[in-house]
Amino acid sequence: MAGPDGKAGRIAYRLITEPGQEVPGAPGRWTSTGFAGSLTLTAAPAEGISVDGRDVDGAVELNGASRLAFPGGRRGTIEELRGAHVLVVWDPAAPTLVGLRGIEAWPWDPAWIVDAQYRPADAGRHQEVTRLTSPRMRDTLPAPGDFVFDLRGERHTLRAFGVGGDTLLVTFTDGTSGTDTPSMGRWLILTRPKDGMGTVRIDLNRAVVPHHMFSAAFPCPLPPRENHLSLRVEAGERAPVFDEETAAGTAVGPAA
Repeated sequence: MAGPDGKAGRIAYRLITEPGQEVPGAPGRWTSTGFAGSLTLTAAPAEGISVDGRDVDGAVELNGASRLAFPGGRRGTIEELRGAHVLVVWDPAAPTLVGLRGIEAWPWDPAWIVDAQYRPADAGRHQEVTRLTSPRMRDTLPAPGDFVFDLRGERHTLRAFGVGGDTLLVTFTDGTSGTDTPSMGRWLILTRPKDGMGTVRIDLNRAVVPHHMFSAAFPCPLPPRENHLSLRVEAGERAPVFDEETAAGTAVGPAA
């Protein structure tokens, strides 16, 4: 999170929806004709933008492989969300990056390791979620299966989202959410069983706080209501720790 390319240095995640759109933190004007179409950057030499090592003078067509450099060491990439082009900007001087001092976490405890049964869903199952964009938006993610396990005398079920290959993302809330941990919940990164079903070991000590807690420029999905654990999961990460100046000047925090 705090390295040279750390996620805490991300300062902008902006959908390009209007001709000649401007993006805070990045010079130039941006025009998209839809993800299946083109994304064009228009800038003058004095604005100091380069694409793939070449200075921009006029209009340049971009794609997902384009690498952009802005003044002050900022850099940009192009992503896609729900059929729209997105400009993503990183800044090595971002307060959330240079002011990050650590991540609070509970001591490791083997009592929070459980064996869960992975139950595949019907083919093509999706789940509607809310993303923390500005303004907030609804999105639909593939939800290929559920993890079912017993913990502290109760049976629990967590729905998993497919995020590429056999990697699954579980977003969940619990009794610590909004007090000891972020109100938007925490994440578990798990692996789908090789045969598509079976037992998976879940280590709740590996629960992490979402990227949005390090930078508001992440469109993190909020957990579905189905993924609330009624007990207090006092395991895993709790919250990022920023220096006093950064903490006072940013909206990123446990209640974001």
